[in-house]
Amino acid sequence: MGAERVSHTLYKTHRAAFLAYAGRLTGDRQSAEDLVQDAWVLFEQCRTPEIAAPASYFKTIMRNLFQFSRKRTRLEGTHGTDFDSASASVADQAPSPEQVTNARRQMHRLLDVIDSMPPRQCAAIKMYYFDGLKLREIAAQLGLSVSFTQSLIAEGIELCSTIRETER
Repeated sequence: MGAERVSHTLYKTHRAAFLAYAGRLTGDRQSAEDLVQDAWVLFEQCRTPEIAAPASYFKTIMRNLFQFSRKRTRLEGTHGTDFDSASASVADQAPSPEQVTNARRQMHRLLDVIDSMPPRQCAAIKMYYFDGLKLREIAAQLGLSVSFTQSLIAEGIELCSTIRETER
């Protein structure tokens, strides 16, 4: 008889005893079913050709899984916790509607400021921040030196920062 056939026979023969044992460990039928299923998955993955006492080995797997899950639950402090009450105490990281509106208003104002800059400065800032081009690429496209391109961008951003600070 193959190893797979022996393990299925073991499971069919001892399932009731395994559930009773798991029930004593967990205290409820649903958790006992889950524990037996989890232990069965681990038992099936075991590649040991000969196990002297497979039923005892299976119970050892169940006991170890139960102890591990109990320890983990204790560490996490989540057993019996209502999700709604636990999540109510967690701060929402999403910005408020007012913050979103203010940020959009500020972004539109900054875009208007950038659009009102001299054409080369406007183009340099957009290429650098919106298109992700490097200074030398921008300088080549605009026919400027890299240092002058850098000063155009720096002056434009300084103006944007000043406007942003005054609107806070």
